[in-house]
Amino acid sequence: MTVILDSNVVVALVTKDERAAAIGRQMQVLGEAGEVLHAPSLLRYEVANALTRKVVAGELDPADAERAWHEIAAMPIVLHNLDDGPGAIGIALRLRRESAYDAAYVALAQELGAELWTLDGPLARNAAGTGLPVRLIDTT
Repeated sequence: MTVILDSNVVVALVTKDERAAAIGRQMQVLGEAGEVLHAPSLLRYEVANALTRKVVAGELDPADAERAWHEIAAMPIVLHNLDDGPGAIGIALRLRRESAYDAAYVALAQELGAELWTLDGPLARNAAGTGLPVRLIDTT
């Protein structure tokens, strides 16, 4: 199974949030199965934004944000450019989203015949009703 990782999954993993252990176990299973992880190139921008927000909110020390960034940069994730903007717009509209950020992840999942793994409950619920390949990660 090919997996697309949402930025929220990657950020939770490297910032050691309470869901990190459960996510780590699932990533380990994928790694042991030889699965290659993918994401749109947007991932790095969203991660930088999330880390910045955590630092500004006092949830993360700047040095820890730098460490997290280096961990993410070292992760074996193949990054892809968005080639089908109109397709992403269509997906965003199907998901009832006002931006195409999440849609870029879903579009890549469709392009690769993969599943998007996310921690975003509303995204997963909206996608479930449309048949889009989105899985809400179980972090229990």
